[in-house]
Amino acid sequence: MHHRLYHVISVVAVLTLSILCSNCGEEATPTVKDCYRLLRVQRQDITLTRNFIVKMESLHSIYVRPLVSGRLVKILVKEGAHVKKGQPLFVIDQSPYIAAVDAAKAQVSTARVALSSAQLNLDGKEKLYAQKMVGESDLLRARHAKEEAYSQLEAALAELESARTQLDYTTICSPVDGTIGMIEYRVGDLVETDGENHMVIVSDNNNLHAYGALSEETLSELLKDFNCNSADELLEKLPPVTFYSNWGYKLEEKGHIDVISGTIDLNNGATYIRASFHNPTERLRNGSNGYIELPYIQHHVVVIPQEAVVDIHNKYLVYKVVDGKAVETEVTILPYNDGQNFVVTAGLEQGDSIIAEGAGFVTDGIEVTEKKVKKGGKQS
Repeated sequence: MHHRLYHVISVVAVLTLSILCSNCGEEATPTVKDCYRLLRVQRQDITLTRNFIVKMESLHSIYVRPLVSGRLVKILVKEGAHVKKGQPLFVIDQSPYIAAVDAAKAQVSTARVALSSAQLNLDGKEKLYAQKMVGESDLLRARHAKEEAYSQLEAALAELESARTQLDYTTICSPVDGTIGMIEYRVGDLVETDGENHMVIVSDNNNLHAYGALSEETLSELLKDFNCNSADELLEKLPPVTFYSNWGYKLEEKGHIDVISGTIDLNNGATYIRASFHNPTERLRNGSNGYIELPYIQHHVVVIPQEAVVDIHNKYLVYKVVDGKAVETEVTILPYNDGQNFVVTAGLEQGDSIIAEGAGFVTDGIEVTEKKVKKGGKQS
């Protein structure tokens, strides 16, 4: 028993010694360096965009309200129809207004007769006064009577004109060329001039204004970026803008920012802008929501891919490659970009070498070797 145990121990010892001797004759395996695509920083020009949320309003968006009261007897258009300026839209019951016109005509006729009588009386008094058959007081009374009759006629004519105007108001016409909105009344409804509700909105959607807001900081940045000293100078230098709706429609017609408000809203600290657009297809309507895209060129700036940047709570890091090792470096970037690249304003200089991809997997201080690119674009 002891002899067998001794034999097994001897064999294990020999094998162990053989392995140790074998390992002593081999060199240590070198550490494999991490491979990354590297980028040498260069200054270049880049076109960036800024987006501003806006709401579209028609150049003319008019609330149509009645100018006289009465029962609605006719609706002459359909909701959503295109109408021309002056085109009849509604008719209010005209019966009382026609009666008022007829009454006013009668008053005019009566006044004309009264004036004619007063004129005849004056003519007679003047003849008698010339013959010294009446006194001057009689002549003056006749003249005053004629003047009063003339005034009565003028008042009757004014009343007739007013009655005719009121009758015209019973036919409600479109104030502009545009598109009819939803009609708030139905035939038989009572419409009143003192009512708060409008009858319909007519919108000229062929031309639209986009209204949005800028923070004071953004306005200041735009003035700096375009090298301007005033809002008026900035308006002259701003390039055309593009409108995108919230549902993905792009308005092919370019617009221009043509107004920057001269005041700051006390509630939100913003100033307001307006951009004007031509909307020939009228796919956009009064009230459409979306954003405008303002492009402009940054000249001779440091541009790096977004995948080269790690964002840690708004602290932006890149990894320079210095003496073959990754060095964590904080950079400052512009708050806006083109969706693929960042513009670096501090932290990098032309000629610096950085890790251009997978920065989130890099550890500070690791050894880095450049990933070679074979012919055909494949990386090794």
